[in-house]
Amino acid sequence: MTANAIVTDSGRLNVVISWPSVPVEIVRAAGLRPIIVRSGPEGAAATPAADEHLESGIFPSRLRYLVDAALTGRLDNAACIIVPRTSDPDYKTFLYLREFERRGIARTLPPTILFDLLQSEAPEVRAYDAARMKDLFEVLASVTGRQPSLDDLRLEIARTNAARSAVRRLAALRHVVPRIKGAEVLPLLSAFWQLPPNDYAVVAAEAVDLIAQRPPLDGLRVLLAGAPVDGTALHAAIESHGAIVVEEVGPWGSAAAGDDVDCAGDPLLALADKYRRDAIGPRTPIGALRNSISRMLVGIDAVVVWLPPEDTTFGWDYPALRDLFRARRIPHTCLRGDPSDHDRLKTLVGAAETRHV
Repeated sequence: MTANAIVTDSGRLNVVISWPSVPVEIVRAAGLRPIIVRSGPEGAAATPAADEHLESGIFPSRLRYLVDAALTGRLDNAACIIVPRTSDPDYKTFLYLREFERRGIARTLPPTILFDLLQSEAPEVRAYDAARMKDLFEVLASVTGRQPSLDDLRLEIARTNAARSAVRRLAALRHVVPRIKGAEVLPLLSAFWQLPPNDYAVVAAEAVDLIAQRPPLDGLRVLLAGAPVDGTALHAAIESHGAIVVEEVGPWGSAAAGDDVDCAGDPLLALADKYRRDAIGPRTPIGALRNSISRMLVGIDAVVVWLPPEDTTFGWDYPALRDLFRARRIPHTCLRGDPSDHDRLKTLVGAAETRHV
């Protein structure tokens, strides 16, 4: 949701989340609705209240929208705000919100919760993450006054798994023989995080039936890597040169679903395993991220690496990715300031076309 959507959708049962590494199954089992903040179109909304307090070049626009909404009272009716410790800017946002509340700058701010999911394969991390899931389950239950059972949670997991299956069927129409452009399919995929899972499964299934009847698309197949994007501007810029974005690194596209959650045993432990393994963000282990990108490169003709000014993480991994692309002989380019740098994109498409002649 963009800042404007937060205004429209604020309500006592809404939970505002800064990044999709919070288990939506737990949120829904508690009787709440997850609203995940997104950047929205470039320049779609000014954030003057946030700009008075947040340093420039550090906080991405999604966090500026969140803070602006908090400072101007647009989140007053939300049940709570959850900030996962997904990145340094997210953690700083949590600290800023708590400080705004302490100093009376945001007088009616709803409870702000830090969700500390660790993404490490160290043996003690699994138990730690499961404990954080249990804490979140109990905290959200106290917010609503409900006492959801583990069976309620298993039901939400089953519903969300059905939505994940729909995401995977939709994403399959981009691969091998693409039938839909990235700028068109990204909103369909990212809606996984916004719609109730039963509704999403129906909508996505209808979309799959329609798209599957389309003729195959011609064009170079592009992977969008680097910092995750949650909008279509960069996809549209790439595709204006005749290419097709068939995959992107991040939680908003084909990777929105990930694997199903196996909850035959403890559902809290199963969710801990799922989100530790599948959540994509600045604190995803470098080795896991590189392995994912390596698998994504199958059938890819070119790569665009997006490194926005506020990025403090993904740029560090660029040298290793560059070596990987060169070893596979796949042309690539980096975009650092303007997501629609048409000169660079045109040059990249030309180089990839030459490689295929």
